[in-house]
Amino acid sequence: MEQLLTKEEQAKLGVTSMSPEKREVMRGALIRTFRQGYRAAQSADRPGGAGTGTSVVETQVDGEFNGWEGETIIKLMNDQIWQQTEYHYEYRYAYMPKVLIYPSGGGHKMRVDGTSKPIGVQRLR
Repeated sequence: MEQLLTKEEQAKLGVTSMSPEKREVMRGALIRTFRQGYRAAQSADRPGGAGTGTSVVETQVDGEFNGWEGETIIKLMNDQIWQQTEYHYEYRYAYMPKVLIYPSGGGHKMRVDGTSKPIGVQRLR
């Protein structure tokens, strides 16, 4: 849930007081909604698109993550490479943090585990 919702959203929805089973059901429902809502809109594999056959990508950073610096480039364990398109600066060191990428407003957002918010990104490879 931490990758899908901000801390404020979690608090407003009462996520912290939910049982682990309910949290997992909500997580699954959110991911399924992303996939269903954007699969139809996503055309064939194209440069800059997710290109994975599904709209939501769950993986990990390949190595160290040092936060967002404005044009950060991130290599993922699935061999994809993404670049930050939305300006945001945030220092956060983590080794191989979990990543969630999903369509948002005609582009994509990346949520890196432990960061304050999802950031706009585009796929380079």
